[in-house]
Amino acid sequence: MDPYGFERPDGFDHATYNRFVSGYLGVLARRKQRWEQRLRPTEKNIGHSAKVKRYVRKGIPTEYRKLVWLVSSGANGKKLDNPGLYRSLLQSDERDEQAIDVIRTDVPRTFPENVHFRHPDEGLLPSLYNVLVAFVRYRPEIGYCQGLNYVAGVLLLVVKEEEPAFWLLTVLVDNVLPDYYSCGMRGLLVDTEVLSQLIRNRNLELHVHLEQIGVSWPVIFTKWFICLFVDFLPIDTVLRVWDCIFYEGSKIIMRTGLTIVLANADRLMRCEDIGDVVSCLRSYASSEAAVDCHAFLKSIFKVPKKINSKEISRLRKKYADRIPK
Repeated sequence: MDPYGFERPDGFDHATYNRFVSGYLGVLARRKQRWEQRLRPTEKNIGHSAKVKRYVRKGIPTEYRKLVWLVSSGANGKKLDNPGLYRSLLQSDERDEQAIDVIRTDVPRTFPENVHFRHPDEGLLPSLYNVLVAFVRYRPEIGYCQGLNYVAGVLLLVVKEEEPAFWLLTVLVDNVLPDYYSCGMRGLLVDTEVLSQLIRNRNLELHVHLEQIGVSWPVIFTKWFICLFVDFLPIDTVLRVWDCIFYEGSKIIMRTGLTIVLANADRLMRCEDIGDVVSCLRSYASSEAAVDCHAFLKSIFKVPKKINSKEISRLRKKYADRIPK
């Protein structure tokens, strides 16, 4: 079992993981020391700056992750601006039975391999149910979308409390993943095209090959985006990616997806169909390159080279104009 309560799957490569951990424990100790000595994280001094961004990219110590996520993302500000709203949403007598019925079905299916999500009346399952119900009432025009349970579940594993998890979820849906979960998932379709174009811009040969063998980009990217890589990358790596998502926004999602594809370019060029592609990427997800979260985070800022928000905004506008509203 890992530190977050996930059981190791059959065939888990303990040798690779232990090799990674033996070096990473020292990294964690050094990062914690530097955060404490040079940054001394409080709400006042973890705003947006080059220094804080550098520290976030190198990893937020577990002890400070909740605080940094809440403050840097704006979730804490939303919470302070809406005192008592979370509890009032839970106590609301709004009739939203259809969405709640789906939530009741999905919640017990969330992370069955995690000890914190096994018992319906204890652990994190009751909290997960509450967070999702509150979100449905907060954003009734969105309602409940499958995938939100995994995102909210990871938030609860990190912050341990319902209300902070709720406000972080609203930040992700409202600010980081616009229209991903809305009816038609238009934002998701747009970003699928954006990532495809970014791949084309950086490796035309690979892009052409994958399209020639019939790869459908939504088949590859949809679950990555909807679950923010939760169901693909190892949990330590997911949390390091989320550190940067909360601090820098959705361009980190593009960097992560682009790195995964480009890092496997040679192997993907040998694939003959979509099944080969899925197998190739799945094997990468359990490889040392993905397990070593510290090295992986370095790679997302090197492999794709320069990606800025202006480029992503331009491509989003281009493809949004082509997708019916």
